[in-house]
Amino acid sequence: MSGLMNPAALMLAAELGGTLLGGGTGSTGGGLLLVERLQGHGLPQVAVLGRGAADLLAALEAAERAQAAGLQLNLLALVPLPGCDLAASLSLHRLRIGALVAALDAGLPWLGGKPMLVRRLPGRIARPTPVPLDKAPMGPLEKNELKAFLADWEKDRRKMVFRRPEWREAPNAAEQGGFETDLWSGVPLPPGAELLVPPLELPCATPLTDALRAALRTATGMPVPMLPLPADPAPLHALRLLTPEIAAFRGSVGAWELALANLSRLPGPPHFCARC
Repeated sequence: MSGLMNPAALMLAAELGGTLLGGGTGSTGGGLLLVERLQGHGLPQVAVLGRGAADLLAALEAAERAQAAGLQLNLLALVPLPGCDLAASLSLHRLRIGALVAALDAGLPWLGGKPMLVRRLPGRIARPTPVPLDKAPMGPLEKNELKAFLADWEKDRRKMVFRRPEWREAPNAAEQGGFETDLWSGVPLPPGAELLVPPLELPCATPLTDALRAALRTATGMPVPMLPLPADPAPLHALRLLTPEIAAFRGSVGAWELALANLSRLPGPPHFCARC
């Protein structure tokens, strides 16, 4: 049964008021749920990706509240359904989604639940047998910020997660054998290893990150560091098919309202969409 005919997917679309889109990978591929909060044609548009519906709730509520207060912005919320090839699906529906000011990933697991923004995400590699990896480069400022942010972590735990991740059996080890591990940027690919997902470095001093950082700082009253995050960068890589202005963002409804207001003031690309 395809993702578009899955009763759970249909129920989710009904609950969120969304549209199920084909995933572009044939009848067995999962689809994409698109939930639109449109204020008007041709307005600035922001896309928000969640791993699940719960990741989108704060952003959707914030959009409704901000739009009711007069914010001129469209929000497009996206949830990949099981089996979805996200990159293929986004490429297929590029015109439907249209021109974006920014695309945000709201599904990454924030460190400690505290406000932060993402500086780097590790890729993933596979190899038949484990080998030692070089230590991931990290400057003194980044090390100090991470240590302060994760004050309850032991040094060995920080080192294992952010400097030299451990190898683990691959998900398909029962059939094919092999091991996988994270690969941070700046670490050479070991001989005989396959790069499954490349590491990702995100710009830290751009109008986009300034807008998001200001929203989090205002909403929480707390400092907002830019930190590495041990999570899957593949969805953010896929979002680059829609716009180069990508970031990871999470927060309360109030933080989302401020973020959307800030993003609506950023210069966007020339408008295009399926209606034009």
